[in-house]
Amino acid sequence: MMWASGIVSSLLVCTLLCCLWDTASGWKLYLGTCTVSVHTHELRHHFHEIRQSVLARDRQLGVKLLRRDMMKNVQDTERCCFLRHLLRFYVERVFSCYAATQSQHRRTINVLANAFLSIKRDLRVCHEQNHCPCGEETRMEFSAIQAKFEKLEQKAAAVKAVAELDSLLEWLDAIHHRKEQILEEDDKSHPENP
Repeated sequence: MMWASGIVSSLLVCTLLCCLWDTASGWKLYLGTCTVSVHTHELRHHFHEIRQSVLARDRQLGVKLLRRDMMKNVQDTERCCFLRHLLRFYVERVFSCYAATQSQHRRTINVLANAFLSIKRDLRVCHEQNHCPCGEETRMEFSAIQAKFEKLEQKAAAVKAVAELDSLLEWLDAIHHRKEQILEEDDKSHPENP
């Protein structure tokens, strides 16, 4: 009896460690033929630390930079390119112009910028290996985002873009979950032979 409870305890510990490992390691994001590791749970955690403050400062309520329908319609094969351009835009144009009102917010923006840089570095490797194609439609969509951003006053534009990080994170989650669903459906249609 003691032996059985020891096995159950060991299994519970192993399960917990596996869950923690998944959380610490993030998950794979499949962008066409490019695969990168993304920690959206960490990105969300940091964004939610400043979210209410950023939303309160966003006065450009009639402007939408990251339209969900546009992001959803980015071709599977061009997601790598779109994300690469979007992350570069956030690092070079948005985070560098964002004027945080509190020191904690500045630290959070720095954490987000560093996380974006890390993902961008992985995407650059894919780009260098020609696994990150970019078609004309994707370029035009990204140019439209930049044009809307540039029409706004610099600080207001940065606040608007930071306020819309939820849209970017939701898009990344949707890509990940869509791939998981495809893999699950594939597993069901091709069960392993015992």
